[in-house]
Amino acid sequence: MRHDSKATRILACAVLLGAIATPGRAAFTKIGMAGLPFLKIGVGRCTGMGDAFVAVADDPTAAYWNPAGLALLKGREVVVNHIDWIADINHDYVSVAMPALSGSFGVDVTALSLGKFEETTIEDYQGTGETFTGTDLAAGLSYARMFTDKLAFGFSAKLVSEKIWDVGCTGAAFDFGLHYNTGWRNLRLAMAIVNFGPDLHYSGSQLDFTHEREWEWPWTREPIPATYLTETFPLPVVFRVGIAYDFLHTDRSYLTGAVDLNHFNDVNEKVNMGFEYNYRVLFLRAGYVLNTDMDYADNLGWKTGLSAGVGFKVKPAAFGLTMDYSYRDLARLGGSHRLTLTVGF
Repeated sequence: MRHDSKATRILACAVLLGAIATPGRAAFTKIGMAGLPFLKIGVGRCTGMGDAFVAVADDPTAAYWNPAGLALLKGREVVVNHIDWIADINHDYVSVAMPALSGSFGVDVTALSLGKFEETTIEDYQGTGETFTGTDLAAGLSYARMFTDKLAFGFSAKLVSEKIWDVGCTGAAFDFGLHYNTGWRNLRLAMAIVNFGPDLHYSGSQLDFTHEREWEWPWTREPIPATYLTETFPLPVVFRVGIAYDFLHTDRSYLTGAVDLNHFNDVNEKVNMGFEYNYRVLFLRAGYVLNTDMDYADNLGWKTGLSAGVGFKVKPAAFGLTMDYSYRDLARLGGSHRLTLTVGF
């Protein structure tokens, strides 16, 4: 019996190891393992340059990409960004940056609206006549300062929430970033980790129910109130490291190239590449988002990830005004149009 038991354990271990070693059998995918994916939707003018911005980060959207970039601002600025996302989903972002003697401060708010949904049930599968909505929100406070004339550090603390009907979740997240200018042809190196925080779980009255008990002593069947417990899920943590370099820089124009490597906790790594060209009041941008999973990228087509943008800067009074438009190809989901307005005062 001992020999048989030992042989059984050995056989079980061999089968398990064989399953692990078999290609495709034990391949573990992390896709869809994190919640609140709206936190990964890029904002600002850099969406026209492939979202390659962690080492550029020189406007109020740095609060989203790399909070250390807020220390680079010379004056107060406000950014308003609207994204016509897929289907009827709208994404809006507002950020205010205020440099001060002790450092730079920023406040930003992100809101995503899922539109209206019609309620259906098993009995009323064509609709009950009732509708409900879904919303995502994030509000953050940021601080950044220059430690030296070349090195900046910044961090953000934000509240995040998601609600669908009356089921939702609320939590906290933190961002940290570094920005270093080498001083040679404006070569910049940067890194940031964003959306770092504790796991969340859903709660709400739609998860409540009553349990009907069987007949038992003392012969009563009063229902027992109960609630479904949902599994916890992590936030979509992103680690970014990037480089930016000025191929051209004069008093009237510049040409900047940037490359970012993004590591996600729920999808494959991506390489973001982009250019921004400025001549006086005109800005031209182009970029590409490369998925490191070549099979996935081939299935979607090479055009997926292409982006482009154009912007104009004017100064009608005592403040500067910049208007930017960006386009991003999302393959089967169609194209995404993005508008950004920046006001400096």
